[in-house]
Amino acid sequence: MRLTVRTAFLTCLFMAAGVLSAYAEGMKTFAVLPFQVNGPASYKHLEKAIPQMLTSRLYWKDNFVAVDKSAYSGIATPSSQAQAQAALQKIGVDYLIYGSTTIIGDESSIDLQVAGKDGSNWPRSASSKVSEMIPTLKNIAESINSEVFKREEAPAADAAQTNMVNQMNPSIQQNQLTANQQVYLNPQFRYAGDTDEGNRLRSNSLKIAAHGMVVDDIDGDGKNEVLLLSEHALGAYSFDGTRLTPLGNYEAALRFSLISVRAADLNRDGVMEIVVCAVDSEQAPYSFILNFQNGKFTVQDEKIPYLLNIAKFPPDYMPVIIGQRLSKGNNMWREPVYEMVKASSGWERGRKIDLPTGTNLFNFVWLPASTTEDPKLIVLEADSEHLRVYSQKYARLAETDDGYSGASIGLLQDQSLNNMGKDTLLISSKYFIPLSMIPTDFDNDGRYELLVNKPISVAAQFFDRYRFFPQGEIHSLFWDGVGLGLQWKTRRIKGSVVAFDVKDVNNDGIRDLVVCINTHPGNTGMGDRKTMLLAFPLDLEKTSPTTEVHKDYKSE
Repeated sequence: MRLTVRTAFLTCLFMAAGVLSAYAEGMKTFAVLPFQVNGPASYKHLEKAIPQMLTSRLYWKDNFVAVDKSAYSGIATPSSQAQAQAALQKIGVDYLIYGSTTIIGDESSIDLQVAGKDGSNWPRSASSKVSEMIPTLKNIAESINSEVFKREEAPAADAAQTNMVNQMNPSIQQNQLTANQQVYLNPQFRYAGDTDEGNRLRSNSLKIAAHGMVVDDIDGDGKNEVLLLSEHALGAYSFDGTRLTPLGNYEAALRFSLISVRAADLNRDGVMEIVVCAVDSEQAPYSFILNFQNGKFTVQDEKIPYLLNIAKFPPDYMPVIIGQRLSKGNNMWREPVYEMVKASSGWERGRKIDLPTGTNLFNFVWLPASTTEDPKLIVLEADSEHLRVYSQKYARLAETDDGYSGASIGLLQDQSLNNMGKDTLLISSKYFIPLSMIPTDFDNDGRYELLVNKPISVAAQFFDRYRFFPQGEIHSLFWDGVGLGLQWKTRRIKGSVVAFDVKDVNNDGIRDLVVCINTHPGNTGMGDRKTMLLAFPLDLEKTSPTTEVHKDYKSE
């Protein structure tokens, strides 16, 4: 009996050893060493970012896998093939990838080497604009896959078989390849012809032109309400999926223009503090804080002589009120940004918040850290409305080629000097209050995406002050180590996007992408504008980050 058991055990052991041996023979390993960066210190992050991008693009399940970073910690970038072979043997991989990048002005060059365990060496060099480095690295990775790893493209039919995954909503354009494919996020997000209204909720239109929106449990009753800000009033509504029902209204004095609204439970009492930012006819700040309970707005604080906003900062990302005063002259944002604190006499300045030049209380947001990246500060540049990315120490890392936000509510810049009166000859420039940028982690992978509005208008390309955008798209951007890449976007939304958020707006237990729009007033801008809500229910249970990228995005 013992002999039989021993024989069976040894047989299983030999079989297992054979399987492991075959597996080891079939799978090869590689390592991508940190790249040498020859250029300004602001590009030092590429030292780690380039290896991360290459590693993710070279991974081939059960065939080529990257070893853990600890395996090559402390190993310097080789300067010769002999050093590369020595490093390869020390790490114990089949392929070692290393190189350098040189940046002069807006031009970049990449020199890369792939050393093989068999003594082979595969060099590759490429040059491009710094803004085009991502597609350049992608092309290099594809060349390594095909020429070194001998990886073949999967047949199209097989790809279609494996990519039948759920889309958050058919109106979200991300990975949808055919009209009948189930994809990632929401039916209002990709292919150009979905006609199923069940994928999108739409409210009745209101005879106001909204300046802002908040969706949250404002009164602490466990249900989300909708706040809509117009020029002189703030209204509270409930939304059942088809209709906005008024719950209460607050009227401000006509001499005040309301420009933004934010809400957070700042004192942790279960009721939201509603922070309304306003200016008078002379553009002097006049902000106030409200509560909403039992169908009524009550004033908690008023006559606050600062522009106010609510922001979140690392590492805890708890909401705080920040404030800033306006300045006269060419730079209306010369005054610092402060954290505001509640005192017995009202709201006063607290600690000064250090921010990069060109940042004000409205145009920034922190993108939380991921497992591989530190937090990033995202700033909307005032003139071009491009997004700039900064490190935690405010080193500038990247800037987008496209403009975002597309706000229509702004502040006139008073270019007169103190005691010199107003300039009546020049047309005053205007600073448009940016739409909120929203960090979110839909797929719970620890990497946050950034939701932004992409306005679309031909007229706005030629006239700086034309802000009646007839269409817009909500874009989800992510930090890929080099810049902000597009993850998904909605189909085009008819109307000017005023605000958006990700909340369960109709209280059915499903989170929605909620978009507040103003109808377009026509080419002359003289038509009456109306406000309505669009909501895209998001199915977040079956999202798949491995779905093949739609062909339309491969160049973006």
